[in-house]
Parts: sequence; C-alpha cells; structure tokens
Amino acid sequence: MHQLINKRPAREPLYKRRWVRRTGLLLLLLFLMFGLYRAIRPDPNLRKVKQLREQFAQNKTLTPEQRGEMRDAMARLSTGQREALAAEGRQRFEDQLRHYSQMTPAEKARHLDEQIKRGERMRQQLGQRPQTPGGGGPGPRGGNQSPDEREKRRKERLNQTTPEFRALMDQYRKDMAARRQQLGLPATGGPRPRV
Repeated sequence: MHQLINKRPAREPLYKRRWVRRTGLLLLLLFLMFGLYRAIRPDPNLRKVKQLREQFAQNKTLTPEQRGEMRDAMARLSTGQREALAAEGRQRFEDQLRHYSQMTPAEKARHLDEQIKRGERMRQQLGQRPQTPGGGGPGPRGGNQSPDEREKRRKERLNQTTPEFRALMDQYRKDMAARRQQLGLPATGGPRPRV
C-alpha cells in the first residue's frame, strides 16, 4: 500500500509539453514575420535618395544640407541599389534624349539655349565658391587609376548603354557644340539635357 500512495505520475519530457511547443511556435512565427518585413519594406536610405531626387527635379537645386544628406544616403546604399539607381537615371536620360531628338529645329535651338544658360550659371557659381585646400579633387572613383583600370571602366560604361543611346548622345553633343559656336561660346560639354 505504501507504494501506491507515494507514486507520482511520470512527468512528460519538456519538449512534449504543450506550453513549450506553443511558445516555440510563436517565437518562430515572430521571427519569420520580422524577416518578411525586413525583406519587403523599402530601404529608408533608398527612399531618402529618391525623395531628394524628386526635390531636385522640381526645384533644380539642392541646398548644401540636402547634398550632404544625399551623399550620406548614397553611401549607405548597397552596390546593387546604387546600380539600380544608376540604371533608372540612364533610362530617364535616354528618354530625355529621345524627346529632344523629336523636337523641331526651333524647339531644339530654344532647348539648347536654356541648357547653355543653365550651364553657364552653374559654371559661374562654381567659380565664385571659395576654394578649400585639398578639396575638389577626384572622388572615390578617382583620377588615380591606371590606364588599364580606366579602360576597364570605360568598357563597363559602354556595356551599360545601347547603340541607340550612344547615337542620340552623339547627336546631342554635336548640336550643343554647334549652338555654342553660333553663340560665340567655347564648345565645352555643358550640363545634361533637361526636358
């Protein structure tokens, strides 16, 4: 009789207990939800860069603080994100060149005049800025590349464009140089077309 009174029911192993299984399942579910959120949410740095680009497109200028924000946000982007932004920019630029190529000669002249004025204003503003010692040199892409590295980068840029884009760009440059010559200005590059 003594054995019947002292005998306790055997306890289930910890992994078989219902509350342990439920807690583990809940933690796993929370972990998966967090991973899904991180995978599909827009990157705040990418969103900031796009927001500043839109502001620039509307106002045509960025304050020095906004330029600093843009630089910081771009530095925090992954290489893939920077490449995607560059591809978007190239596509936008190609669309602008395509639009330019469909303008009438009078519209082209007016457009080029606007671009030349804009470029000259920018050049004057850059000339008025105080020069800082050691500043204004080549950036991270650098001018300190070997000829082989420069050739490699040139080929990479060439591979990122289409023959149609190169033809449109060549025609735009020729038109810009001819218009600058008509206005008595040196045939420098000038800014990208804004359409």
